[in-house]
Amino acid sequence: MNAAIYARYSSQNQREESIADQIASCRRYALASDLVVLDAHVYTDAAASGASVDRPGLVALRADAKQRLFDVVLVDDLSRLARNNLFMQTVLGELYFLGIRLFSVADGLDTADDESTFMIHIRGAVNQLYLADLRKKTLRGLIGQKQRGFTVGERTFGYRSKPVGEPRVDRSGRVRYDGHDQEIDPAEAAVVRQIFDEYLAGLSVGALVRKFNSEGVPHAIRNARGWSASSVYRILRNVKYRGVWPWNLTGSRRDPLTGSQRRFPKPESEHDVRSREDLRIIPQPLWDAVQARLEKMTRIFPSRKRKGFSKDQGPRSEIYPVHLFDGILRCAECNSGIHLVGGKAGGSYGCGGAVRAVCDNRLTVRRSKLERLLLGGLCDRLLEPGVVSYALRRVADEITKLSGEVAGMSGRKQAELDAARKRLANLVEFVACGKVSDSSAVADAIAQAESRVSRLQVEADALRNTDGPAFVVPSEKWIVERVAELQALLERRTQLSAQVLRGLLGEVVLEAVRPDSGAAYYVAHTSIDTFALIDPSGPRRGPDGGSGPLRWWRHDVPFRGCARSSRPGPGGSASRTPSTRRSGSISTSTPKT
Repeated sequence: MNAAIYARYSSQNQREESIADQIASCRRYALASDLVVLDAHVYTDAAASGASVDRPGLVALRADAKQRLFDVVLVDDLSRLARNNLFMQTVLGELYFLGIRLFSVADGLDTADDESTFMIHIRGAVNQLYLADLRKKTLRGLIGQKQRGFTVGERTFGYRSKPVGEPRVDRSGRVRYDGHDQEIDPAEAAVVRQIFDEYLAGLSVGALVRKFNSEGVPHAIRNARGWSASSVYRILRNVKYRGVWPWNLTGSRRDPLTGSQRRFPKPESEHDVRSREDLRIIPQPLWDAVQARLEKMTRIFPSRKRKGFSKDQGPRSEIYPVHLFDGILRCAECNSGIHLVGGKAGGSYGCGGAVRAVCDNRLTVRRSKLERLLLGGLCDRLLEPGVVSYALRRVADEITKLSGEVAGMSGRKQAELDAARKRLANLVEFVACGKVSDSSAVADAIAQAESRVSRLQVEADALRNTDGPAFVVPSEKWIVERVAELQALLERRTQLSAQVLRGLLGEVVLEAVRPDSGAAYYVAHTSIDTFALIDPSGPRRGPDGGSGPLRWWRHDVPFRGCARSSRPGPGGSASRTPSTRRSGSISTSTPKT
């Protein structure tokens, strides 16, 4: 009769020799029992758990069994076939239905023997209990390491593992330490900060993925597939970057029907959450701002848990504005959004409530003129002497603070360098004592220690050689020149510029003002200033029979500091404020609120 052999060793016992030993034991039994074993019918699974049901070798054995390519299956013991009793009984049931025997060499159990049926069930239960006991002992060991202050299998992009304690050589000749901890990886941490900064600046996750893949930025999962949207989202939501390290939040169970692992939340009493400010990469203000933007994203696009749109969803322009003021303009009368309602030359802004016939405000204003006037008023406000003086003081304070921190950073770096040198000296002394059984492992440890000492030496020297502040406080003239270029800079990159403007202006509320004579206009209320905007649309002739230009000259803005006409109109005369500029039919004056 033809026979097949199945051998496996688990991921907890990483010994490739184990498979060879199992095959040799089965071949000896086959030779003594006059069974023929072909090399094509030897199935193996290396480093595979006995609880897994999708092992390639076992899958291939079950497929060939359905084609009746052999009559007997040999295993060294039943635990090699499976440690899940339900799954083991399923496989045995398939083989029984196909008329194929299974023989366990070490156990002496044969499915063709009716007396072995009871013992097979007992062995299956024992194997499953062993797996459960192993899981408990492993978790107990991990909890013990966490209580001693170490990290356990918590690999995270932006950090690297470092050994803690004195090295020891175990019976297998491998170097062991008391435990491992995490430290910030400067190169990966820079990528994490770049993700947070550029996402908050307005760059979408898809744009970040395309940028990183085109530039060849090292990937979080370290594979050839490159960056993906899911990996970026995981980084943006990972609380470890703000110094909070949670562990043991979830567990896993295996689906008895599909064999797949499913995650489930553990009780809060079993959670292990630690504060690690020394591992913080993202400052708290940046973290909060990014999480707020992510929350907005959930209100813009439909969730997987619901179909279509809901009343809580907001406009897409809140996150991805096309124009400078998309998503922040609101109508004072109905609180609806003011957005583009059509028109030539870039379109005109109008009340969305009026479009839906729920608001009487039908005033519109050209987008290009609104952007130009609001930006001009913003630049005027930023160029005020008080604002420039405040900016200079803030810059000087930050530089002074940074200079004061250099001494502390230098001291901490020197202490870290001294500890690395001591560890290197201990390794060399360990070798000198002649207690080395695995020279290659110790050589690797010494090489890593030397590399770390060299890197820390360079960093310590750089901090030590820093004399005075690294930056020079810019002059008032320099700041004035840069602010003067603000409008052109903001118009150059609309999406990112719109995000900056939202932080400066906040929500912009447009209030429609309809004077008794002259054209109606908008007053824009912002967190910075109030701007008067004259509506350029409407009939060519006003209620008093005047032309469009006449209505411009006669308008009277009802709050202090606004422009008045310097040319007398039919109803009287007025004086014009010298600082006021005119552009078409829109006033560019910027009175204070």
